[in-house]
Amino acid sequence: MKKWTDVMFFFLSTKMMPVVAAILPLYLFARTVGALDNIWFLILMYTSMNLPIAVWMMRSFLAEVPAEMLEAAQIDGTGLLLTLRKVVAPVAMPGIAATALICFIFSWNELLLARVLTGVVAGTAPVFLTGFVSGEGLFLAKVCAAAVVISLPVLFAGFAAQDKLVQGLSLGAVK
Repeated sequence: MKKWTDVMFFFLSTKMMPVVAAILPLYLFARTVGALDNIWFLILMYTSMNLPIAVWMMRSFLAEVPAEMLEAAQIDGTGLLLTLRKVVAPVAMPGIAATALICFIFSWNELLLARVLTGVVAGTAPVFLTGFVSGEGLFLAKVCAAAVVISLPVLFAGFAAQDKLVQGLSLGAVK
C-alpha cells in the first residue's frame, strides 16, 4: 500500500479508545442479541481488542523477512500457502510467539469486559478472583492462593516461549 503508515496508525488508534468508553454499547448489543454470559462473544471481544496490537507487531516482524527468500521460493515454483508455511513462518516464528504471548497476557488479565458481559457460565479468572470479595470482608489468604494459581498459565506460557520471545521482541525493535 502506498499510504501504509496512515492505515497502520488508524488501525492502532482503535486501541487507544478506553474500554470503559465502549462498555455500555457493547453491553446493550450483547443483551439485544442474547450474548450475555457467552464465552464466544467474550472471545470475539478479546480478539477485536487485541487485533490492532497484533497486526502492528506482526507487520514489523514480517517486514524483516528478506524479499530474496520470497523470490527464491517463487522461482522454485512454490504456491502462496506453501511459501507462507515453509518460508515465512519459520523466519517470523519469534514474532509470532511474541505476539501470541502478549495477546494471551492482555486477554488473560482483562477484567472489565468479563465482569460486565459475563456471569456464572463464561466467567474468566479475574472475575473468579473478584468473587473472594464479599460482604463479610476480603479473604486475603484465599485471594493470594488463587492469584498464584491463576498466574501459572501465563508463567508457563512465558517460559515455554522464552527463547522465541526474547528473539522476537528484539528483532521487531531493531530496524
